[in-house]
Amino acid sequence: MNNESLIFDWLTYAWLNENIGTVIIGLIVSVSILFLFPLLLGYDLKKEEGKKKDKNKLDE
Repeated sequence: MNNESLIFDWLTYAWLNENIGTVIIGLIVSVSILFLFPLLLGYDLKKEEGKKKDKNKLDE
């Protein structure tokens, strides 16, 4: 039980106040990445669907 308490001994309110900028930047980067991937996937799927439509038009 004592080992578990040692894991988060560094996580104090004072440490958080000193490093809040780093924490916020990390969160912004993480959220940006999570937001960017669905946009890229949607764009790729839209482009792929357009290619399929063009191919179907040529086949007809």
